[in-house]
Amino acid sequence: IIVKRYIITVMVRVFIDTSSNYLMILLKEDNIIKGYIALDVGRRMSEELLYQLDIMLRSLSYKIQDIDEFYVGIGPGSFTGVRIGVALVQGLAISLSKQAYGISSLDIQGIASGKNQVKVASMLKGNIFAIREYDFDKNIYSDFLCKEIKDNHINDYLLVNTFNSYVPNLFGALQCDKIYNFKLDCMPIYLRKSEAELNIDKNCKYR
Repeated sequence: IIVKRYIITVMVRVFIDTSSNYLMILLKEDNIIKGYIALDVGRRMSEELLYQLDIMLRSLSYKIQDIDEFYVGIGPGSFTGVRIGVALVQGLAISLSKQAYGISSLDIQGIASGKNQVKVASMLKGNIFAIREYDFDKNIYSDFLCKEIKDNHINDYLLVNTFNSYVPNLFGALQCDKIYNFKLDCMPIYLRKSEAELNIDKNCKYR
């Protein structure tokens, strides 16, 4: 009698987004969402991130070593928030010898929209926005671009990280597996320079 043994592999993934005032943490086991946290933490992001992640893992009876892959929102969004999330995920992934990936806020919002064709924008400064256009039917997506959007055209776009009410819909994006087609390097997306960098450039110009 030949007995065949099959090993069932379960993939456990953690998704973190800190690109807005909201801290979002989601744990997914294969296709099942096991836990989700969304908290308006404001300026307490660095204090709350690891604490809330630990609470979620404990409540679901997971250990940090059980995580196979880490995903983190890499912007566009809050400069400080994105750096906090990326730094933590990189540190955990390296220490555990696990994979870490980045997901753009624009991609999260585009996928969560459920639309076949959509344009997503995130305010950078004034009327300058980071944008990306999606045609999910044809699998055609534009590059990440900086573009001025006039007030009378703003309704043509789905907004993300633009004012407090437009936060990435991480839960909605993870209702399907489409998000795995948009994974990027675990590095922040900065489509414009920070205020500090702009001030340095300005000072250097007048020296």
